[in-house]
Amino acid sequence: MNEQTAVEETPAIMSEMEKRILRSVIPESEPLPYPTKTLAMSIGPDVEEFVIPADDKAQVLRDLYPFATPPEINETIFDIHENKRFRVGDFKVIREENRNYLVSPYYARSGGMVIDWVSEEQSKNDGAIFFCGSKDANAVIGSSQLVQ
Repeated sequence: MNEQTAVEETPAIMSEMEKRILRSVIPESEPLPYPTKTLAMSIGPDVEEFVIPADDKAQVLRDLYPFATPPEINETIFDIHENKRFRVGDFKVIREENRNYLVSPYYARSGGMVIDWVSEEQSKNDGAIFFCGSKDANAVIGSSQLVQ
């Protein structure tokens, strides 16, 4: 098998790099206590999405947000993969790799995970800084240029 054949046979995985980064800060955990449904992905295999009641969303956000301070549930945030804003309360939670991942409502189409969310203010600037670590805002892992 040549190198090109090996690449072609490797299945595509949505947000592979983000998942690698998030695995370092999000421990394996039990599934959330909510029913799931299949989320059809534009790239790679379908995933399981938790169906979270609106009344529980703020608590789930607080419990799963892996960085310093979670945004407010009614705050507008920007998904850098989709290049669109969304209401934080519209987030989804998927289950992969024995972890519960916060993702944007656009995840199935473009792969925006919690690591790809920037504030409304940051989305208006030329760039954004991502902070990563066990809720440690001093752990800068990179920056990204935002397209307006």
